[in-house]
Amino acid sequence: MTAIETELYKDSKINTILTMLAEGKTKNEITNHFGNKTWSSIDMYFRRKGFHWNGKTFEPKEEVIIGAAEEVHANQTKAGQIVRQLQQKYTDIRQVVTKNGFSNIDDMGDYMRAQGYIWNSEENNYHYDKAMIEKQQPTPSSSIVKPEGLEEYHFLLEFLLDKKERLYELLEPDSNGTLPRYKFKGAKANKTLGLPTSLQTLLNDFSKEFNVTQRDIIEVALAEFFKRYGYEEQLNSVLQG
Repeated sequence: MTAIETELYKDSKINTILTMLAEGKTKNEITNHFGNKTWSSIDMYFRRKGFHWNGKTFEPKEEVIIGAAEEVHANQTKAGQIVRQLQQKYTDIRQVVTKNGFSNIDDMGDYMRAQGYIWNSEENNYHYDKAMIEKQQPTPSSSIVKPEGLEEYHFLLEFLLDKKERLYELLEPDSNGTLPRYKFKGAKANKTLGLPTSLQTLLNDFSKEFNVTQRDIIEVALAEFFKRYGYEEQLNSVLQG
């Protein structure tokens, strides 16, 4: 076990979840144990720590050892820069798309394939494939053939499949029409916020229509925001048990 892996396993939450998985606990049981709404929150936590799901449990991602041909590309090309950017922790692929001048993920995928890279959904990154370059070399009798069917959307489908739990969460929210409640630790403190008049109107109308205070609305809105954008651990630490 490497020094990095040893450090990862010092995380009490990681150890607890791995133990529960080894004991045969289901995803739902583990999710409920930690008070999460969906499994995707736990999956995201492990991915940020450098783990991936192997179908049965989480395991650290293996260190990728690149060959000489791939190393040349990694050091000297734009495609190599994209690979390195995606290797960084907390990287958002959409930011990489914009940073490198592409209009969307599909355009970047087309560029990377043309450079001999294929998408690896386990690593959430591209790998250089020399065989792909050889296949792309034209022959005297060959002609350009546009992909048929869904082949041209292969990268997009892989990306959506990798994010399927997050998509389910967005498309099928757990809400049953009842406003969730969060009880925060600490005393109440006043804070003045300057809101656009249109937003203030919505806040007033919602408060009256559903008979909830504006403070409750703002607390729920902030709590849901923190949960959605990677701050759930910190949120749980300030909630009353």
